[in-house]
Amino acid sequence: MKQIKILLWFDVEDYVTPESDEAFLKLLQMLDEVGLRATIKFCTEKVERLKRLGRGDIFRYLPNHELAFHTTYHSVHPLPSEYLDPMGFKDGTEEFYRREKPGYDRLSELTGQHPISYGHPGRAWAPQAFAASRAMGIPTYLDAHPILNVDGRAFWYDGVFTLSGLSNILCSDHDPDQRAKMKAAFDDMDMRGEDVVFFSVYDHPTDFCTTIFWDRVNFADGKNPDSYVPAPLRAPGEMENNLAALREFLEMTLQHDNVEFITATQAMAYEKVCTKPVAAQDLIEYAVGFDGEVTFAKIAGRMFAPSEVFSYLARLLSGRALQSELLYGPEEDVPSEVHDELFDAKELAEAAFSQYDSVRGFRQLLPLYEVGRSKLNPVDLFCMMAECVAAGKQNVSYRKGRLAAADYVDDAYQFAGSDWNVWDPGLKGEGIIRHTKLQCWTLKPVIV
Repeated sequence: MKQIKILLWFDVEDYVTPESDEAFLKLLQMLDEVGLRATIKFCTEKVERLKRLGRGDIFRYLPNHELAFHTTYHSVHPLPSEYLDPMGFKDGTEEFYRREKPGYDRLSELTGQHPISYGHPGRAWAPQAFAASRAMGIPTYLDAHPILNVDGRAFWYDGVFTLSGLSNILCSDHDPDQRAKMKAAFDDMDMRGEDVVFFSVYDHPTDFCTTIFWDRVNFADGKNPDSYVPAPLRAPGEMENNLAALREFLEMTLQHDNVEFITATQAMAYEKVCTKPVAAQDLIEYAVGFDGEVTFAKIAGRMFAPSEVFSYLARLLSGRALQSELLYGPEEDVPSEVHDELFDAKELAEAAFSQYDSVRGFRQLLPLYEVGRSKLNPVDLFCMMAECVAAGKQNVSYRKGRLAAADYVDDAYQFAGSDWNVWDPGLKGEGIIRHTKLQCWTLKPVIV
C-alpha cells in the first residue's frame, strides 16, 4: 500500500486584522487537541505584533510546530518579484539576502527556533529567493505556484528541496460545501509515485475569520497604504465553523493506516537516495543515449540536475575524480561564437571545470566559455563533452543543444493581470521568467 504523507501548513502573516490573532490561537489549540504538528510559515512582522501584544498564549504552542520564513513584511511593495524582475540572478540573490536576512534572523530570535523552510508571499515567486534561502541555511521551500511544475512532483531547484506545484494540493474556500470538497480532494488524489504520495494541505488563519484577504484590502495595484485597514470580518460563528470543518477533515484522514502528517523538512527523509558511486561506464552509457536535450537525468540509480551532469562530464574528460557538483544557471542565454572547426576534448573539459562565476560561495555556470578562438555557451559545451564521452573522441566539431529542462517553466505565466490584485499593474515578470528558466540547470525531480 502506498504511503500518503500530508504536508499541513499555514501562512501566518496578517498583522493588520486583530481577529486573525484569535483565529491563529484557536487553530493552534485545535492542532494540539488533535495531536498534529504543522509547518507554520511566519511573516516576521506578524510575530513582532504578537510579541508587542504579549501573546504568550500563542507563543507557548509554537515549539510544537516547525517554523518557516514567509518574508519580513509580506505584501509591502516592492514585492520580491517586483524588485527582482529587472535584476540578474547573482545581484538579485544578493538583494533578496540583503533585504530579508535581517527579518529571518529576527524571526529566529523572536521564536527561539531556526526557520527551516521558505515560502513566497502571495504569488511573489523569484528564483533568486531560492539561492538566498540556501545561503541563509534554509534547506526546503514550501508553497504553491504554477510557474514551475515537474509533473506534480517534489523537486530540487537551486539546491533547495522544493514542495511546490504538487499534483495533490488543497486549500479550502470556506464555502458551504467545504467539507464535501475537502473529502473529495482526499479521496480523488493523484496516487502516482513509487512508494510515497505527497498531499499538500494549507490555509491562512486570517481566512477563517475574514471575507477578503487582508493584503487585497491594503496593497492593491502595487501601492502601499497611508494607513492599514483591517479586512472585513465573517458573520458570527463562521470562524468556528471553518475551524470545525478543518478539524473534521484532519480527523477523517487520520483514520487511514497509510496516512501520516509531516513537516517540510520531514518530507526530505522520504527521498530515495542511491549511494552507489557513479562510474565512468555509467557516464558513457548516459552519453551514448544523449540526444542534445539537456535536462535532468537518472544515472546509476540517482537523479542528477543538468549542471551536475555537466560537472561529471568535465571531470571524466579531464581525468579528475568523479563527483557531481551543483552549479547555478548562467546569467543569460546567449548563442555560442564559433571560430574553430574542431575542439579538443580535454580543452573543453578544462574550460567547463576551471571557468566559472560564483553566487554566495557556490559556483555558477558562465554564459560563454572560452575554448580556443571560440566562445561556447554551457548548453553547447555540454553537448560536445557528451559526444566526446559517448564516442571516446579526442576531438569533436561544434554541436548545438537545448536546455530542455526549462520546458517545465510556464513562460506564459502572467504576473500583473492575474487574479491577485496586489501586483504593480506594470509588472510583466519577463526577468523572473527568464531567470526561472535559466536556473533549470539546477532542476531535478525527487524520487520517493
